[in-house]
Amino acid sequence: MATWTIRGGTVIDSEEGPWVVRDLHIGAEPGGQEVDATGCYVAPGFIDLHTHVFSHSLFTHSRLQADRIGVRQGVACVVDAGSSGAITIDAFPDNVHGTQATKVFAFINIGSPGLPTLGGGHASRPELCDLAATVKSFERHADWIVGVKVLASSSHTGSFGLEAVKLARKAAELVGKPLMLHVGNAPPLIDDVLDLLRPGDIVTHTYHGKTGGVLGYADRIIEPFKRAVDRGVVVDLGHGRSSFSFRVFEIALDQGMPITTISSDLHRGNVDSHVFSLARTMTKLRTFGFSLGEVVEKVTTAPARAIGIDRHGFGSLTGGTLTIFRELDKQVDLMDAEGVVRRTKTWIEPVGVLVDGHYHKVCETI
Repeated sequence: MATWTIRGGTVIDSEEGPWVVRDLHIGAEPGGQEVDATGCYVAPGFIDLHTHVFSHSLFTHSRLQADRIGVRQGVACVVDAGSSGAITIDAFPDNVHGTQATKVFAFINIGSPGLPTLGGGHASRPELCDLAATVKSFERHADWIVGVKVLASSSHTGSFGLEAVKLARKAAELVGKPLMLHVGNAPPLIDDVLDLLRPGDIVTHTYHGKTGGVLGYADRIIEPFKRAVDRGVVVDLGHGRSSFSFRVFEIALDQGMPITTISSDLHRGNVDSHVFSLARTMTKLRTFGFSLGEVVEKVTTAPARAIGIDRHGFGSLTGGTLTIFRELDKQVDLMDAEGVVRRTKTWIEPVGVLVDGHYHKVCETI
């Protein structure tokens, strides 16, 4: 691996205490190639916990190439959130890992997303949810499948919704990995599916604005969500085209609810509108009073621990993967998935990312 010296940046590393301006050496010895990071922050490589990058030629209607929203936007690692199931998962290495510079991990879908002439949704029928094949997929791809995904939404699971969630719950239990639960339009009811989550499982699209979400009567947080948080369920943003409401998020924060990880749910349907990038999503949280350090932690240390890739060096500068970025004094109007606009005071702007010894300059509009 090439040796790099990152000069003059403010280094953010929670394991080493206060942020300081210093040179950072990545590799065996100081020297080698250099990057001037003067006026920038240097952080562990950004991780987007929820994306859709299974860009197989047969299933490209909504998926992006990983580098489009990865290294070209200053993101070192993306996690595909269930764009492939047991029927298609074996095509993932050749179509994603073999073609992209961005590091990619994945949740396997308990259903069969993207199959031609599927009809009815990913997991809307028993024959689309293969428990045994899902579990066996981990035996072949244990190094990069990080958990099981299920979409608990009528548009994806239909009347089979709760049973699909139970099958996904069982698969995650059998392989000892987290379950990522998409919450959306009922049925199934959010109350029922949240009660199936265990410590370390992940709920995504948490603060959407659809009827039947985490807000109940008189905008009070529903008890099943409080119980899930108390059990140690990871609360993921999962912005998406229709799954993040400023209003719901603000009300939830006021009632003491958390956000553990920031993710974009980027796919073809929102990369040029609504979401655009992980950095833009991070900037939106700055408008709610989160410090820069808190926001960075939610795209580095927190997601790395949530899916167990911290053992591979992600979430820490010691792993050799890093993101260089600026925060500018800049006002920008940002829109949530409901069309509501908030104006920023600052703007997070990635500059470059170091992955596997290669430095990539940011080259995509964010």
